Amino acid sequence: MPDLMSENHIGPLISSFLVDGVGTLGFVALSGVALLARVRKRAEARAAEATFDGEKPLVAGEAVLFGKVERAEGSDTTVRVEVDQEGEESESSGVWSHKWTEKKRRVFVAPFYLRLASGDRVRIEPRDDVFLVDEMDGLVRVDLKARIRYAELTPGERVYAAGVLSRAPDPEAQPAAGYRTGGEGYVLRPPRSGRMLLSSQPLGERFHERARFHGRWAMWIALTALAFHIMFLGYHIRRWAGTDTTATIRKLDHYVTESDDTITHHYRVWLSTRDELVVNDEVEEEDFAWMHEGQILPVRLVEGQLASNTTIGGHLTVHHLAWSVVPLLLGAWLIYRVRERSTRPWYEREVVDEGKGKLEETLEAEKKRSRPPQT
Repeated sequence: MPDLMSENHIGPLISSFLVDGVGTLGFVALSGVALLARVRKRAEARAAEATFDGEKPLVAGEAVLFGKVERAEGSDTTVRVEVDQEGEESESSGVWSHKWTEKKRRVFVAPFYLRLASGDRVRIEPRDDVFLVDEMDGLVRVDLKARIRYAELTPGERVYAAGVLSRAPDPEAQPAAGYRTGGEGYVLRPPRSGRMLLSSQPLGERFHERARFHGRWAMWIALTALAFHIMFLGYHIRRWAGTDTTATIRKLDHYVTESDDTITHHYRVWLSTRDELVVNDEVEEEDFAWMHEGQILPVRLVEGQLASNTTIGGHLTVHHLAWSVVPLLLGAWLIYRVRERSTRPWYEREVVDEGKGKLEETLEAEKKRSRPPQT
């Protein structure tokens, strides 16, 4: 009798582990990871935004500039990142789909200028390790299974540039008095131990977007945990509104139900408490076999309108379907991690695009809208 439990229930220790350990602490920890990531990204956004001061005069040292892109004389580019993609197609149940996967990435850089709001014209000299934050909206369809996607800074585009500013020779600067050759001007170069940042977005925007992503997932994780606890609300009702007591068997009822050619045996026990409250519960067949009317059994009693949550046995237990919380938590963690990676912007991940239909069906349409890099 110490192990007496309702039908399909599991022991009190495992019940607490599933509901309190996995269903509560596990989801709280996962939601906490998402919230911490949100806090970190918001802090990075504030730090990035604090680096820019549009009113600050040009002085040597670390600097963040904002201005309009102008090409250098005789140059046909500024900064361009090209991604070679290879296409493949597959069929499932008569439905075709295709995927483009990044195979190679190239960076083309050339000195260019930023025209600041003050009227100053600053020469920008990036390296090929430049960190470009821009829309990858360029496309060149090469053939059936090859295409190029690219991002490029174009003349007239307004961008932020972060690097180290210094006075240096500038071939397009106005020559100083008494000199026939070009003079000096302000030149922005990458830091010695870092990368130059060129961004067409506000400096904090990419961090704000990731902060919003982690915030949304913290909410979804919390809602998933809430849904689990609602499904097993009876466990919490027995915990907070139930009491351990005894009741007397008044009736033993064995009946059968059928559905979809499945026969199910039910073993229901009707009991009454010392206060003459009548409750009932189902038990396993092996327990039902030794029970008889008039017998006294331990129960976890819930009174009033919630009496249907009463269970036979002297322990707090939950239905074995609570095991579902384990794959539920692991699934939430896995989907969160996969989405965190797959939704990163192109400059922080491998560029993979998917679509419906065969590659041949997209060939002509993509060739028509192909926009080769500006020259």
